[in-house]
Amino acid sequence: MSVQTGEQSPSGPASTRAVDRARFRWAVLLQDPNPIWIRELKQAARLGRTPVILMVVTILMALLIASVGGVASTSTSPARTGGVLFQTFFSLAFFVVAWVGPAVAANSIASEREGKTWEALVLTGLRPETVARGKFLAAFTAIGTYVVMLAPVGAVPFLFGGVTAIEVVVAFVLLFVFAVLGVAFGLAISSKMESLRVAIVLALLLGVPLSMAIFGALGVGLSFPIHDLWGEVPEGLPVWLPTAIVRAPFGVEYVLYLFALPLACIAIPAWFLYEVTVANLTAPNDDRSSGLKGWFIIASLTFFVAGALPGFAVSPEDLRGVAILAATGLLGHFAFCTFVFAGEPIGPSRRVVTHWDRDGAGRVKRFLGPGLVPTTTLELALGVATIVGIAAFCMAGVELNANTMVGTYRLIDDPAEHHGQIATFCLYAACFYTFLVGLRSRLRAGGRSPAITRVLLVAIAFGVAVGPWVVAAIAGILGGGSNDSLIVASPSPFYALYVLEAIERGDEVHVMAGTAASVGWGALGLLLVVSARRKARHVMSEHDRLLDEAAARFTAEDEAIEEAERQAAAGDEPAADEPAAEGPHADAPRADAPPADAPVAPVDAPADEPRS
Repeated sequence: MSVQTGEQSPSGPASTRAVDRARFRWAVLLQDPNPIWIRELKQAARLGRTPVILMVVTILMALLIASVGGVASTSTSPARTGGVLFQTFFSLAFFVVAWVGPAVAANSIASEREGKTWEALVLTGLRPETVARGKFLAAFTAIGTYVVMLAPVGAVPFLFGGVTAIEVVVAFVLLFVFAVLGVAFGLAISSKMESLRVAIVLALLLGVPLSMAIFGALGVGLSFPIHDLWGEVPEGLPVWLPTAIVRAPFGVEYVLYLFALPLACIAIPAWFLYEVTVANLTAPNDDRSSGLKGWFIIASLTFFVAGALPGFAVSPEDLRGVAILAATGLLGHFAFCTFVFAGEPIGPSRRVVTHWDRDGAGRVKRFLGPGLVPTTTLELALGVATIVGIAAFCMAGVELNANTMVGTYRLIDDPAEHHGQIATFCLYAACFYTFLVGLRSRLRAGGRSPAITRVLLVAIAFGVAVGPWVVAAIAGILGGGSNDSLIVASPSPFYALYVLEAIERGDEVHVMAGTAASVGWGALGLLLVVSARRKARHVMSEHDRLLDEAAARFTAEDEAIEEAERQAAAGDEPAADEPAAEGPHADAPRADAPPADAPVAPVDAPADEPRS
């Protein structure tokens, strides 16, 4: 592998099979590992404080577990004491990984910039992906060292009983999995920060509350429904996943809830944070969009499948609840991605276009590259299609079970009500998302920076969501508390929840108001998209025209210089009315820069905000 060109060595595998390529990459990893990873490991090995920190953390954890075990063993059985120690140790180990991991990773790239060594690293010619992987492996190795040092203490609960050895091993494996997400989070923050201290403080300020929320919601909170599903898993305990993996009976629900969903919850955020890191390390005039768009497509399809799968497990009466929850989750995901792509350039730089032409890139690769117009098209197509797909799936399930009888009862009493609620809510979600994408695209096409675009988008979305309810409250007070005054709140996206109740009551006025508001948001969003496309194309055409004019002027100047040099070599004097060329160091602008008096459109201006 060439560092300067990034091209594979001729000794690479001739076969295109996935197995052969994976085998070759594994051999390269063993014979020629990531140079950034090796450098970081050598630096860490020279530090005398590393073994001291590991020893102190291990001793403190051992003393704490011994204290808890001594207190618990005086009043409970050994098996129950083992369970208490198991929950205590791995809860503390989770917070060690969740807090130390981002802090260590935040120290990686930001320290290079603060220590003035980042430029030297860039000059090595390593690709941003290589740098990101090397920094990730180095931070992950450091966190893995902490987990390995704590392994003897984590085996103590097994000696008391109450937990099996497999549960302890699975719990340690999950610690490494959580470490992947924590390190990726800290690395994404470090890739944007210029100061080491700011990066560490920001990583801890965000990581501590997030880890506590995850511990409470996905730990203690999910233990109750998991206990209802599998009685072998105790309820109210935060560390339930290793126990469920070992004790729950194998089946479709086992694979879905204990492997597929946890893996998606770790892999999708970690992949996103990795792509954000690579984008922040990539030059502004290079391709910073392809990786994020690839993540966007896979993540959107994954969320669509995750939203549709519960429809096979619930009763037909609950399909409308599945549709509403799935559409809400998809809207949240796509709204978040609207802010992520606020830093998208208006069009690809000439550097990117040159690489495409040299590599013979097809339409798909160019579509997934930088550019506001293709990004908007991708967002709208995928977002609207998945929301409409969820609605169609759940409505089809309702229709199939509309006439099904169980004894003397129908599974669905009023199919028309279910259809109306699903269609109205999903329509509002799809139309309001269209408005968000159109507004973002128009703001960005107008030349606003990513930071200003995100701030304006937040302000407008908040005003649209809250403002109509304030007006409706005032109208309700003036109107004597009539429900008809709530029609004023129809432009708010939260009005879709009120429309669900109106459908149950048979209140057609509010249903029509909600439908009209959703259609209005969709039409306004499409108008904004069309305006953004026209503005973006005008900016790109003007940008290309200015660059072509500058190139033509510089070509003419170069030809004049060459002609003057030929005349000088032939002994001829330049004409009196012809200015003598002064050579390449004249005051004329260089050929790689536009004229000073010509405004250049900010197509490839660097984003001043991270993409996350």
